[in-house]
Amino acid sequence: MRAVTATDFGGTDVLELCDVHMPIPGDQDLLVEVHSAAVNPVDFKIRRGAFRDRSQLPMVLGFDASGVVCAMGQRVEGFKSGDEIYVSPSLVRNGSNAEYVCVDARTAARKPRCVDHMTASAMPLATLTAWEALYERTSLERNETVLIHAGGGGVGHIAIQLAKLKGARVLITASRDESIELCLGYGADVVINYVEEDFVKRVLELTNGRGCDVVFDCVGGEVFDRSPACVAVNGRIVTIVGSSESSALRDLFVRNITLHFEMMAAPTMYNINPQKQGQILHEAAKLVDDGKLAVHISQAFPLVELAEAHQLQETEHVTGKIAIQVR
Repeated sequence: MRAVTATDFGGTDVLELCDVHMPIPGDQDLLVEVHSAAVNPVDFKIRRGAFRDRSQLPMVLGFDASGVVCAMGQRVEGFKSGDEIYVSPSLVRNGSNAEYVCVDARTAARKPRCVDHMTASAMPLATLTAWEALYERTSLERNETVLIHAGGGGVGHIAIQLAKLKGARVLITASRDESIELCLGYGADVVINYVEEDFVKRVLELTNGRGCDVVFDCVGGEVFDRSPACVAVNGRIVTIVGSSESSALRDLFVRNITLHFEMMAAPTMYNINPQKQGQILHEAAKLVDDGKLAVHISQAFPLVELAEAHQLQETEHVTGKIAIQVR
């Protein structure tokens, strides 16, 4: 089968289109004929060397997929050959930048009926991340106020929709015109242009000095370091990036603010309740079919141009998601 492999850790020059052996499904696996995949920041981070202690070269990246089940392991239940599914492959196995991929059946779900494979492939990783961060880590409640950093990104624009479905007031940080327009289109109540104004000052103005109940950080670094000042007493912060500056955490203690980390890959990395992800994707598919959840694809590339897709993702100026057409 054709696949794009990373032959080493480094820049996009390590990505190589080649013929590789077909994967063989284990007892709990689905063998999926990949129709479409997507790119996420974690792709280039792993390509550069993140999780290198868990990666075996050459490796196939790609942690979103939509396709058709063509074989399965002996212990798989609930699926049959021919099912159209969508899934986020494990970060520590070969991924979906290939014509076929093996995935843990417990983490997969039938794709939304009303969308094509390309649209479905752009959803799993971002949806799982946003869902777990808002609904499980911070237990966002109706009428609470949430600040979502980078609302125009892949995770951010999904998080806006999930927060609004919960009945929350949603504040967003963004800067580019297309990102601001996207956030407002998906229901954000207020978009703060962090280039033109101080987001901490603006959040406090919008909340009468109280701060937000929840901050969802999709940026990290200085943005994470300044986020505690945006949180109300007894509030929550959840981050998918974090910071190495321990000084940013000092103010959390005296205001009873809890800090949560969200790593959607953990269930498959450690084999702890991986079926939860299949359940989330099942629920998300119903929301898509009911017209309550959508994904924005800003650009699509054929598999042979995966390096160009990585380069675009690395600019950190991607609105929504980048899709990869495999077949």
